[in-house]
Amino acid sequence: MKCKTDEPNQNPKKFTDAVLWVGLAQLIIYVISFFTFPVISKTFGPALYGLWAQIIVTVGLLTPIITFHLGTAMVRYLSNEKSSNLLSQSFSNMFYLILMGSLILIIISFVFRHDMAQFIFANQELSIYILLTFIWASSSAFLLYLISFLRAQGRIKELSLINIICYFAKFIPLICLAYLGFSLSFIIISQIFIEIIFVCYLTLNIVKEIGYKTPNCSNLKKYLKFSIPQIPTGALLWILDASDRYFITNILNLTQTGIYSASYTLGTTISAFYIPISFVVFPVISKFWENGNIEDVKMYLEYSTKLFLTLAIPSAVGLFIISKPLLILLSSADFVSGGGILTLLIAVGTIFLGLYQINLYVICLVEKTHTMPLIVLLGAIINIILNLVLIPQMGITGAAISTICAYAVLSIIVLVWAKKEIGYSINGVFLLKTIISAVVMYLVLQMFPVNTILDIFLNIIFDLKIKST
Repeated sequence: MKCKTDEPNQNPKKFTDAVLWVGLAQLIIYVISFFTFPVISKTFGPALYGLWAQIIVTVGLLTPIITFHLGTAMVRYLSNEKSSNLLSQSFSNMFYLILMGSLILIIISFVFRHDMAQFIFANQELSIYILLTFIWASSSAFLLYLISFLRAQGRIKELSLINIICYFAKFIPLICLAYLGFSLSFIIISQIFIEIIFVCYLTLNIVKEIGYKTPNCSNLKKYLKFSIPQIPTGALLWILDASDRYFITNILNLTQTGIYSASYTLGTTISAFYIPISFVVFPVISKFWENGNIEDVKMYLEYSTKLFLTLAIPSAVGLFIISKPLLILLSSADFVSGGGILTLLIAVGTIFLGLYQINLYVICLVEKTHTMPLIVLLGAIINIILNLVLIPQMGITGAAISTICAYAVLSIIVLVWAKKEIGYSINGVFLLKTIISAVVMYLVLQMFPVNTILDIFLNIIFDLKIKST
């Protein structure tokens, strides 16, 4: 039996096409997220929006843990595999391991739901949301794993379309249920149900293509040796990405968490640039590395980093300009105390995160994933200490500064490593030109007021024009 695969990307044009497909999916997902924000915030207010944000953050933490990061191992080792027997056996082994992990965590969440609610939401009365959060994380874990299989097979267009359809399928009932007055818990249940439908559809189709094998331990040890070090790495990276909201909740309150999360949603739209690039580049450079084509690995990483910075730096400036009017447009005046400098700081932190995520794969190529937890641990310690010091003194702005410092350390480490292994670094002249163009864009846009949706739209068009020149 021959599995269905696309030929892996082997030239910049195919690579760019794949990035555009993933980028299109990410763009649509972010547009949906933007509209999710006003639906939840205006319907439930800052406090319950803060609860929603906490649930989303926690699901983001748990999802890769439940998968044991086996999706990354699948991309690293099975990108060029043509044997349906080996693919089927590996797929089944990983699938059942994830199933066992999901069941164990759901049971734990039920037993300790009150304690977890106090820690995560600072309110034991919200314990029902703990169980829903863990079930949602489990469905998301299976969906992530199945998408990773398509990624390993080079089926970028297919997985992009599936992501788009899935997010639309979740967004439509969210709007309807919110405006019909249903509770937040019922909305979460609807999201879980839709994800389960997609999980069943993808599982049946993949099994139909590659067949089904009774699970055993073949090759599982190899995959786990590669992926298990990434579990603490993922958890520690989550601390960098999301623990600020836990500190804000416990040091300040859920309302401040909601305000911070609103600006965070805007600032992290920068990730729409690095996510598709890093998503596509890993299977490509994995194949080159296995074939000994180090120069091609260097070329693709240089191209990917330059492309990301070209898009991200001017976008950070653009977000700084339009953030406050956009927050008012999408939500209410309660959220506008963020915006401005807070959004800019979050965007800068996301740029450093993007540099880390794109160049991190050098560590995966040399199979030194056991060092990743130590690297991220350093950033996590920096983030925790700075959060404890800065949030009481500076409020939510202190949380954003803490995140910038932590991500900057991570990006410097992986860039130094990349230079050591493959001999590439960021071109200083290019970086300077990009920053200057962003400053020029800021000065020009300052001459135009931003008060209406038309002003926001025109500023975005101008921003795109600057980045295309």
